[in-house]
Amino acid sequence: MDQNTSTIAELRAEQVDQISDNVSRSSYHLPSLDASANADSSLSSPLPQRLKWAVGRLKELFNELEPEQLGVVLPKTRKLMDLGRASETNGLGWEFDQFGQLLGSLLTLKERRSKVPVVRYLPCISDFRPSEVNGSAPPEWLRMFVHSDVPSVCIEDHNACCNVCLEDFEEPPLELEVQVDGGDDGVQASPKPLRQLTCGHIFHEDCLPMFQNDDYVERFECPACHTEVWTSEQFSLLRVLPGRNGVSSDQQQTYDDYFNSLPPWQKIYEGLLDWATWSRISDLDHALNSTTRGRPVNELALHIWATQTYKRYVYSRLTDSSEGVVDHFFVSPWAEHISYLVSEGEHEDASRQLRELQDVWGLQDAPRLLTVLAKHDHPDESHWVVHRFSLADGALTTYHFQPELHDCPECRPASWWPVIRLAWPDAAICPNPGMPTVIHVRQPMELGVDNSVAAAGIWHNILMGLPAEHSVDLERLRDLIGTDVKSLCERYNSWTSDLSTFFSDLYRRCERVEGDGLDV
Repeated sequence: MDQNTSTIAELRAEQVDQISDNVSRSSYHLPSLDASANADSSLSSPLPQRLKWAVGRLKELFNELEPEQLGVVLPKTRKLMDLGRASETNGLGWEFDQFGQLLGSLLTLKERRSKVPVVRYLPCISDFRPSEVNGSAPPEWLRMFVHSDVPSVCIEDHNACCNVCLEDFEEPPLELEVQVDGGDDGVQASPKPLRQLTCGHIFHEDCLPMFQNDDYVERFECPACHTEVWTSEQFSLLRVLPGRNGVSSDQQQTYDDYFNSLPPWQKIYEGLLDWATWSRISDLDHALNSTTRGRPVNELALHIWATQTYKRYVYSRLTDSSEGVVDHFFVSPWAEHISYLVSEGEHEDASRQLRELQDVWGLQDAPRLLTVLAKHDHPDESHWVVHRFSLADGALTTYHFQPELHDCPECRPASWWPVIRLAWPDAAICPNPGMPTVIHVRQPMELGVDNSVAAAGIWHNILMGLPAEHSVDLERLRDLIGTDVKSLCERYNSWTSDLSTFFSDLYRRCERVEGDGLDV
């Protein structure tokens, strides 16, 4: 690539990156979920759209908590005030989603508790008309006892105990006894509150697990008859299932409509940002450090750079090309699950995931070329290979940098052909692919650490329509990879700063409610 071409490519990259940033801060606006929030905060926030949407939903969940539930939330909120480098065990998305799970479980518990009615025990008496076991008390019988706003339930003597603690229920005093003793007629219920399950059985409130634990969401069945009262629940704000997990299908559709409205290159970029939210800052730092000279550039760094590069390629093809067709598809070095399925012969699963990746990016047409950038871990060393599949004529070329190719799945790329045919069954794919061509590329490398950079250069040449072995300035390419990784690291740090401010605000609100008894 000559100097002029290189300069144009760099300017092109800057232009596409600027467009990506502008689209991510576009005028699309999710409904405000907090009346006290700044109306412009969603436009200026550096958060990815999915995380921004989840923050709004988290505000809704927080606002629905009871004041006494804030004591459960406070310790976790305090921890989340210092996100990022203080959180080495989990990624940003994990920490955020776990907090959402806590709030979701508290609200579900609140709702479930409200559906288990408080009742008062009354003994059955044969002198009055019979009633159902654990049924409502007859009016004549009810009038003999102290008035209560709590519904009274008649229970036969042999059932009048808690099946958990085995203590007998205590019956309320008779109205006549209160009148004789001059007692207060304000007795409302048994000394120990009782709850009646949907099956009709009654237990002490304190004996039921949902009243013992502040965030109980496990499956629960009646201790007496084993009728399932409710199933266990899983909550998520970032990994959303429509209509579940405290997220309405309308809210999920709001995000889906936003994402589907994006052009393919922006979908690729949003996908990279979504993926980054689940990464640990330590992993991103390690990826950035691997781009310094004298070190092997790792898979994570190559994934970031390759995704950004492919985004720019897609933008160029769809805006500059008269046909507007993306005819090259690639498998990132981070997509190990697809390579693993191919190596294990799980062709249907591999093809489904390959096609899903293309569909998520909004690329519908079958590609003309498919490239795979893969790492082969050998017991003594690691090396990289690049596979180039030409779907129309069945040509397959593997490029590598080792004197010999060891026997490994990455070095047996013919296994990909059945997967390719299943992924694009209607495409004009050669039915009888030829024998693979294996090319040992002798790059002028002084250090083996440049292996991954050289493989990246070959992949980039193929993507740009250049000869695969076209000379590449490895040090310059290493710097370009480092620039993309550094940019994502800086963006990640801006997310942690933004979310730390958000959780600090929640923490202050928790403290205010606990200290002053104010409403949330």
